[in-house]
Order: sequence, then C-alpha cells, then structure tokens
Amino acid sequence: MDENNNVLTGDIAALRQFRDVVDRNINSTNQVENLKNEEKRLDKEINSNKKTLKDNIDSTVKSRRNDIASKYDSEIGKEEDRLKKIKDKRSKAKEKGVKERITEETAELTAQNKELKGNIRTALKGERLPRFCGSSFYFALFFTKGASEVFFCGLMMILMCFVLPGAVYYLLPVNKDNGFTSKVILAATYFVVIILMVFIYLLIAGKTKKKHEDGLKNIRQLRERIQGNNRQVRKITRAIRKDNNEEVYELGDFDARIKEVEDEIKRISDEKEKALLNFDENISNDIVKEIESKEMPRINDLQKEYDETVSQKESLEEIVKETSLKISSEYEAYIGKEYTNLERIDALIKIMENGQAQTVSQAIDLYKRQS
Repeated sequence: MDENNNVLTGDIAALRQFRDVVDRNINSTNQVENLKNEEKRLDKEINSNKKTLKDNIDSTVKSRRNDIASKYDSEIGKEEDRLKKIKDKRSKAKEKGVKERITEETAELTAQNKELKGNIRTALKGERLPRFCGSSFYFALFFTKGASEVFFCGLMMILMCFVLPGAVYYLLPVNKDNGFTSKVILAATYFVVIILMVFIYLLIAGKTKKKHEDGLKNIRQLRERIQGNNRQVRKITRAIRKDNNEEVYELGDFDARIKEVEDEIKRISDEKEKALLNFDENISNDIVKEIESKEMPRINDLQKEYDETVSQKESLEEIVKETSLKISSEYEAYIGKEYTNLERIDALIKIMENGQAQTVSQAIDLYKRQS
C-alpha cells in the first residue's frame, strides 16, 4: 500500500499487507521476550562461572602459598625447639654455677654457723637445758629483743589471753543457752586459762631464765652471730644473682650453639621470604594462567553466545520499534486500535475474500453490523 493512501480505501492486498506488519510485530515481540530470558540466563551462568573460576584461583593460590610457608615454618619450628632446649640447658648450667658460686663464697659463713650451732648444743647440754631453750620461740618470749620479737610477743599474748580461752570455752560440754550461767562459765574459763598460761610462763622462766641467765645470754649471742651470718649469706646471694657477668660460669659453648641456631633460623626465614616473594611475583601468575587455560574457553563460548543473543535481541527490538510506529501511524490512526489484532484482521480479510466488500472501510462497516 502506498504511504499516501488511506488504509480505509485500500483493497484486500492492502489489508493483507497490514496483517503481515502486525504478525511481524507480534512475532518479533515474542522473540525479544525469549531472548531477554536467554540473556538473563547466560549472564547468570557467565557470572557464576567467573565466580567459580575466581574462587578456584584464590583457593589454589592460597593453598599453594600456604604449602610453601608451612614447609619453612616446620623447619623454623624444629630449630626453635632446638634453641629452646639449648637455652634451657644453658639456664640450668648457669643456675648450677650460681649455686656453686654461692656455696663457695658463703662456705666460710656456713662453716661458722655450723660451728656456732654446735656451740649452742654444747652450751645447752652444759647448762642441762632442753633444746627448746635454744629456739627462736623461746628467746622471743623470754629474752625479747627487736621489733619482730616484740610483735611476736604481742601476737602470742592475744592468742593466749583471748583466742585460747574462747576455744576452750567453745569445746566445753556445757549448756551455753543459759545467759547468766554461760557468762559465768565464760568468765571462769578466761580466768583459769589466763592464770594457767601465766603460771606456765613463770614456771618456765623460773626453771630456765633465772637459773641459767648467763648461759642463755651467751647462747643468745651465739644465735645473733648466726643471724648476722645468715644476713651476710643472703646479701652475698643477692649480689651473685644480680651479677650480669656470666664469664665465670663458662657458658661460651652454649652461647655459640645458641648463635648457630639463631643464624640458622634467620637463614630459613630469609629463604622463606624470598620463596614467598617469588611465588607472589611469578608462580602465582603461572597458576592463574594454568587454571584459566582450562576454564576460560567455556566462559568465552558462553560470552560469545551472550553477545550474539544481545545483538539478535537488539535487532528484533528495532523491528518491533519500526513495526509499532508503522502500525500506529499508518493503520491505527485510520481504523482504530481495536482492529489491529490478527483475529479481527483475519475476519475483515474473510469478508473481502467472500466479495462482500471491496474496501477495508466497507469490510469494517459490515463486520460491525454482523457483530
């Protein structure tokens, strides 16, 4: 049909031409929808394959890199175990040397203490006193001297005058519910226990301190010499342990072995660093190429299919656009949108094929009357 002609005046050939345009528009539209679905499917499959490829590359590269690192770490771990054992042996050797040095430098004081303790035992025997009288406990109670012994005496007074009577009262098999009676018993218990403790204290003092005061004072002096020697021993011990000069302990062999192992650890660590750097710069790229050479052909085929689908879809979309504009401008404007579907166009063609109408306009009028 000529573009300048009105479709309403057209014959059956014009109507059939119109039908071809509508049919082409419908078929192209359907194909576009199918191709859109195919485009989505291919895009999803491509992205899925790319993700799988990336994950495969990442996991493989990471695994291979970890394999290299773990081998070096294993060797470093072995050397660190060796280093720890050598350092432990060195520490034990030093501790042994320190103890021997302490023993050597305090030998004279230790010997003096041994001799002084022997003198104390001899003095106790000479005074016919029990060994108890040579103890720190005895001298703190009966020959109190110094802040520590004063504190000890105060503590003992609290125990004997308050704690012990209370404990005795608690253990007594008497009824403690009766208020007045229990108070009397408690007071009596305190009185008796305190009197008993004072009696025992005075008894011991009378039997020992008063009768053997000079001998006990001599023993006290011997004990003070021992305490002075002990303070000197502690001072020497602290000085030796703080001394940073280790040459006297002959630890050179251990130090040489420690340096040897530390150098070996550094060498392995440097090799590890170089190996990992080489992996990152070279080997990892080869791994990527190897994996891509296996997987990329399939992805490229999918990409090619995707590109062809998009191109075909765009071509059909252009046809849909052209036919839609043609239908709108050349046909729909004259006959109305209701006569642009294939069912009614076929009905109009049938009317004209039966000779009931010569023009499209006549066929439409007859169709309306028949409807």
